[in-house]
Amino acid sequence: YPYFVEQDNNVTTLITNRREDHFDPDVFMTLKGWKIIAPPEVTGDLKKRYKGLNDARNVVVARLKSDHKVNMAISWDSETKPVLVLPEPINKLKILPFAEKMTNGPMEITAYKTKSAQTEHYSYLVEWGGRKIYLAGDTGDTDHLAALPELDIAFLSPWLYENARRDNVLPHAKKIVIYQHKENEIIPNCRGCIIPQQGEYISFD
Repeated sequence: YPYFVEQDNNVTTLITNRREDHFDPDVFMTLKGWKIIAPPEVTGDLKKRYKGLNDARNVVVARLKSDHKVNMAISWDSETKPVLVLPEPINKLKILPFAEKMTNGPMEITAYKTKSAQTEHYSYLVEWGGRKIYLAGDTGDTDHLAALPELDIAFLSPWLYENARRDNVLPHAKKIVIYQHKENEIIPNCRGCIIPQQGEYISFD
């Protein structure tokens, strides 16, 4: 997070689903300037949260302004004149339009609707700076993998990797990164895969 602040919060977040280990709406709503691309289930909830918080703030603001107007009608000397202090505005959300094909600055993003238990879920292909990056999310669904081009890097969960290996549809990728694994968990049959630990740097070269 501090790094992104140093970059003037020019950040686009790409969210696969609403589950709390993938996305925390309460934290996101505090991040000024951050943009989001996410399933409608996620962005619809964010819009409701924003409206609820903004409506509550408007009620407070109206009351404070009314009280201030009454107080100003009373005779005050210059040292005790009341000052109107309003609560900070609710962070305005920057929700980007969601579609199967999206452009965000230098990125071309393809969204694949994929299966995940009881939640709307998308996996993404990001084409950026001549590189093709695949982000599986939380799915074990292999149906879309055959549609992927040759990749520079693919982020797969252990269960998606195993399903794809079993179905003989592993993506052709220069690098495969296994994520959402438990610490010190052994990932079987994953020769050459990168299995990072928290905070580890992964080169895209």
